[in-house]
Amino acid sequence: MVAESSETHGVHTLSVAIGWGHCDPAGIVYFPRFFELFHQAMETWFGERLGLPYDQVITARKIGFPSVHTEADFKKPTRFGETVVVELRLAAVGRSSLTLRYRVLGTGGAADLRATGGTVVALMDLDPASPGFRGKLPIPDDLRARLDAFGIGATP
Repeated sequence: MVAESSETHGVHTLSVAIGWGHCDPAGIVYFPRFFELFHQAMETWFGERLGLPYDQVITARKIGFPSVHTEADFKKPTRFGETVVVELRLAAVGRSSLTLRYRVLGTGGAADLRATGGTVVALMDLDPASPGFRGKLPIPDDLRARLDAFGIGATP
């Protein structure tokens, strides 16, 4: 898998080569794997576009991002050996949550739409020494500033 950043304001992209492990026995991407692609796009977005490597946010800052809602619509099959681009857009920023929207595109770009989706993640305190352990956290000011700089992406 090769990750690429988009320089477009409010859009992050992740290029993914579809391997056999993504697919069912028919050689078509098994639908739950799209949720994994969405999450991979989110993880790379943190490091590449927000300047905060996801592993460091989780392990050093002890902030988690569990999904509290997720959805997807599947438009066209994606097959073993193809390359797709997952686009991530920040759709909304709440007090302690983020709403992310996704498009999965084949090599034909917007005319080759494979799937759309969305996820709402809540910020969670992962510090076992904290009285708020496993509770929701407000978005830290430095992260909010980076989200603001990235921008709310217009839905295509």
